[in-house]
Amino acid sequence: MNGIILSEIKLPKPVIRVKPFQPSKEEEGLSAGLHPVLARVIAARPLPSEVPILEAISPRLKNLFAPLNMQDMDRASDRLAQAILQGEIIGIETDHDCDGQTSHAVLYSTLVHHFNHPEDKIRSYIGHRLTEGYGLSEPVATRILEDVKRPSLLITADNGSSDEPRIQRLKEVNIDVIVTDHHEIPKEGIPMSAYAVLNPTRPDCGYGDPFIAGCMVAWLLMAATRQKLILNNHLKSNAPSLSNCLDFVAVGTIADCVSIARSINNRAVVAYGLRLIEAGTRPCWRVIMANIAGRLSSEDLGFKIGPLLNSDGRLSTAFGSVSFLLAKTDEEAKSGLLALQNSNTERKAIQQDIVLKGLSLAKEQVDKGRYALCIYLKAGHTGVHGIAASRIKDIFGRPTAFFAPKVGAAGIISGSVRGIEGFHVRDALQAVADQHPEILLGFGGHKGAGGLTLQESAFETFSLAFETACRAQMQFTQLGPIIWTDGFLPVKQLNLEMLDALERLEPFGREFEVPVFELKAKVKEIRAMGDGTHARVQLESEGFQMSGVWFKFRQSATSAMPVQKEDAVKVAFSLKSSTYQNQRRLEIHIVHIETLT
Repeated sequence: MNGIILSEIKLPKPVIRVKPFQPSKEEEGLSAGLHPVLARVIAARPLPSEVPILEAISPRLKNLFAPLNMQDMDRASDRLAQAILQGEIIGIETDHDCDGQTSHAVLYSTLVHHFNHPEDKIRSYIGHRLTEGYGLSEPVATRILEDVKRPSLLITADNGSSDEPRIQRLKEVNIDVIVTDHHEIPKEGIPMSAYAVLNPTRPDCGYGDPFIAGCMVAWLLMAATRQKLILNNHLKSNAPSLSNCLDFVAVGTIADCVSIARSINNRAVVAYGLRLIEAGTRPCWRVIMANIAGRLSSEDLGFKIGPLLNSDGRLSTAFGSVSFLLAKTDEEAKSGLLALQNSNTERKAIQQDIVLKGLSLAKEQVDKGRYALCIYLKAGHTGVHGIAASRIKDIFGRPTAFFAPKVGAAGIISGSVRGIEGFHVRDALQAVADQHPEILLGFGGHKGAGGLTLQESAFETFSLAFETACRAQMQFTQLGPIIWTDGFLPVKQLNLEMLDALERLEPFGREFEVPVFELKAKVKEIRAMGDGTHARVQLESEGFQMSGVWFKFRQSATSAMPVQKEDAVKVAFSLKSSTYQNQRRLEIHIVHIETLT
């Protein structure tokens, strides 16, 4: 595998296709007074049909679903309120990714700053991704049991639904466990040893929104508990609301790639939380805006802040990210940011190597006609195989499972799975488990992503079974890299006014992506820039000249130019702006270019 050159791997070219849209939604948008372009964009996104379109686009906090509608919420909030009133030691156990980190910040910050619970009566636990694995694992449960300040109540966040054996261990020594999670309930049901299970995907849950992130479930628990503490006179009736914690929820929601279209709750909390971040309400946001990005959008939450926070959990314990989020001073936050940036740099280097090695193996499988890609690297790194699976999934347009040896567990490998449109990851893993119950040591996830562990010797068996599960769900025509667009945008509408109109659709995220349009043009100039994999492109269409930036337009600086000067092309692009000498200018960000014949 050593010596692989990226330019030697012939990767498939993406196909530009227009998103399917609902004409009735377009008509509703036009009737509501939306610009025709915006109405068409919205019609191609799965907004809830039962909500008026303007409310679905820009819901307010008053539109949030009531916490007590969630099954077990009354019981869970009563127990947490009791623990606070009686001064119990409360444990917080969360996942090591960004959703888990922000959940941790929500729970800790609320307990201390809103409910006045002593910091020395809060115990924090986060599993080490490399050595302890995902969720409330056996090593994490053992750490809790051996803690010199053992909690009498433990709250999990972004995990717990599949952890019945460990929850039972804790229950046996009188530790009550409140599970807050959003991952799909396993086939065997909720963990019966838990004191309460808060999960919007429970079949008996009356909350009505299964698309919220784990950090939102944690926030809902604290919102319900606030009401109980007011009734018990622990807090005043006019105690501050918990809306100031929605900055954490916004970051976790976008970073965890839950739907920003199907859930008005997600749209509302991300929009509000983004305003808190932009206002610099915490030291962590102030230092990020000062050192990374002056103005933050929902895209920045997903592509800048999320990966930065995730880097700590991928290579270490994730406590650095939580400490950064909870920093009390700008100096403390700045020190934390520097540490995270160093982790992120290290993560990128490891990731680049892993993805490159995985690409070669994936290409071999694609050439053999595989629907699903299963990659195992003995010299892999479990901290980045989720990113690697996602990257390879995008390149080849196929569901991808990426495995590496589990640290400290001889003969055991762990994997991350990422799915494409029209494919349900957890359903596929369940199908494998039903067919081969002996090979999966553990698994979980949801529609778009999942994780699992198995014996190294069972890899080939899993690979074949996963392929069968993929073929059962999908047709061959669904495979391959696709660039989805919102159709052609007339050249006369390429202006800052249109960009401003589109930006009013914020927040963007999964299933409510930044609009991408098409146009036909002629290439007037293409010039490599940066490390040679990016380009500045000059285009001409209908006599109109425009400048665009095409990031990662080729695999390496020595790869051939994909288009030449004077080529007639179809361009997929998004609208952006840049500022030069205090002048704001329109710029297009090119996603892909196809040569027209």
